[in-house]
Amino acid sequence: MPPTTQNHDCARRVQQRWRCRIGVLRVQNYTSLSISVVAFLAVLFSTLAKAQGDSSSNSPGAVAQASVSTRPIRMPVVPGSDISFRELNNVKGLSQTRVLQIVQDDQGFMWLGTQYGLDRYDGYKFRVFTPVPGQANSLSGAYIYSLFKDRAGMLWIGCDQFLERFDPITEKFTHYRIESDASNRVALTVVHISQDRAGLLWLATGGGLYGLDPGTGQITHHYIHDPDNPSSLSSNDLRSTGEDRSGRFWVMGKSNLEEFDRDTGKVTRRVSLPESGGDSAAFYEDHLGTFWIVYDAGRGGGGLATFDRTTNKITNFLLYNVSSGKLMPVGMVKMLEDENGTLWFASEGEGLLKLDPEHGRMISYRNQPENAASIAEDRVIALGKDHQGDI
Repeated sequence: MPPTTQNHDCARRVQQRWRCRIGVLRVQNYTSLSISVVAFLAVLFSTLAKAQGDSSSNSPGAVAQASVSTRPIRMPVVPGSDISFRELNNVKGLSQTRVLQIVQDDQGFMWLGTQYGLDRYDGYKFRVFTPVPGQANSLSGAYIYSLFKDRAGMLWIGCDQFLERFDPITEKFTHYRIESDASNRVALTVVHISQDRAGLLWLATGGGLYGLDPGTGQITHHYIHDPDNPSSLSSNDLRSTGEDRSGRFWVMGKSNLEEFDRDTGKVTRRVSLPESGGDSAAFYEDHLGTFWIVYDAGRGGGGLATFDRTTNKITNFLLYNVSSGKLMPVGMVKMLEDENGTLWFASEGEGLLKLDPEHGRMISYRNQPENAASIAEDRVIALGKDHQGDI
């Protein structure tokens, strides 16, 4: 049954605190971006445009290579305490404490992908979907790697067995086996799902890029790395995909972000990350058209960058502690833009970060043991938002 009006008030009705992995913060209703915010971004793009050197020259037919600005942007990080967090705990029914994926469906339910099932939260309690032996239409695997709601309202779940489609009306799962081209036809895990303007789903896997028609469930495309073809994908081990506003399609692996022509199967532009990425690498175009890159290189490495698609330059941000002046090398895992245009970043070790463009800084929300309303821990691995403005 769909949730009632009260059920739609997810997260806001949660009262108990949880010292584990998922928290909810209330986002205030900020006004639109001020002139000073726009001015900050103007300075940012001026820095990008004036950076030394031009984009790399390429012979006809070669893959364009983006260059890295020699002038990284130093950005101070200041502590923040102006927002409060409330925790959802496994006493309430959360199946497992490591939540990797968060999505809200068209009915208002919050869906949480964990290492032991797919959890649905209605604002009061959880319902957990796990594999049920003997039930063909139950979830096939308990470890949830990816979660996506398509335009038709269907949930797509990449788990450790199959790609799943969940019908919210029948509450049944349909299984799709994504296989490698190898002779043994190994099943592949889908780690990220996106949908383009034509309606096709694009699946990032460890065996290349797959296109899937959500209406028929048929694989329409499969692109892999070809060591003899420099314009093929640079790696089969992919992390994320997606279109930008102009319809250009981008594919991200552990070490490169690539503009990809889905018709020809060729990479037309390649952006190398400053460090080889770890398990998390993503990109996002915000409402002003700024193209952000976040990545985690493991062992405390990784970071934040912007990519100027006009000048073909990538510019890195160097975060530093405003008190000590010391650099803060920190992996960035995910990012999210809220309804007010505020950008939030999930970090490995520095808590939840919020971009404050008005003052040219980041605000860090970290665990404060003496503050019950602070975030539960400093390692943030997933972000999601609901229709009420909660994160």
